Amino acid sequence: MADSKISIITVCFNCAGLIEKTIKSVICQTHPDVQYIIIDGGSTDNTPDIIGKYREYIDIVLSEKDDGIYDAMNKGLGYATGDLVYFLNAGDCLYDNDVLGTVAENLRTSPESDILYGDYIYYDDIGEERCSGYRTGIADLISRGYCHQTTFARKSIFDRCGNFNTNYTIYADFDWLLRALRASGKEMHYIDTPVVYYLRGGESESRIVGQYHEKVKVIGKNMGGRGLFSLAVSFPIILSRYLLKRLQHRKRKASAGPR
Repeated sequence: MADSKISIITVCFNCAGLIEKTIKSVICQTHPDVQYIIIDGGSTDNTPDIIGKYREYIDIVLSEKDDGIYDAMNKGLGYATGDLVYFLNAGDCLYDNDVLGTVAENLRTSPESDILYGDYIYYDDIGEERCSGYRTGIADLISRGYCHQTTFARKSIFDRCGNFNTNYTIYADFDWLLRALRASGKEMHYIDTPVVYYLRGGESESRIVGQYHEKVKVIGKNMGGRGLFSLAVSFPIILSRYLLKRLQHRKRKASAGPR
């Protein structure tokens, strides 16, 4: 069986201090069939110059204004031709030079799998910590969340389930994963090894508290009452805040009266 082609998509904007180590972690991979795609949101710092240093190793570079990270990720999907697709953000790095080979070998030995995932190393300037990506199923994903940088998905799943919903600003990746799992009817295949160094303090991480209502909407839309129950058991404050906000909105609307 031929080696699986893996498309790696990096989206970035004004990431001059982060992008180089991300690029190096991809172009140093020993896996023989990698398509590397960089979608830059029209950076005004030194990011384009750094990308240019490695241009011969990058298959696709697109630099233009976008409508946010998920719009940029969707643009990358439009160029992806691999059997597997993986998103690696600026500042994140593949775990070692052989990790894509490990992923491809797991796909070869588990050809029925549509989504593969592993662990991640959570790091910053102070230190690092290995975190398990292992989840027992959808209920566990809802209660514990997930890191999309741990996940490799077949391109065919995107073709069937569609791209990321850009109406969401934080949880479009989680929405897509729930859609994909429901559509495939399969469990994710766990790889018991780190696959990525994940930089603490990204955009989603800094905005996650203020966007709790988005998580509730995503879970309710995809999993209904059963999913919301799992969320309420694990994070009752999230659901209670959401319900309180909706109640306050209804009261304001009622007090305003008909126009």
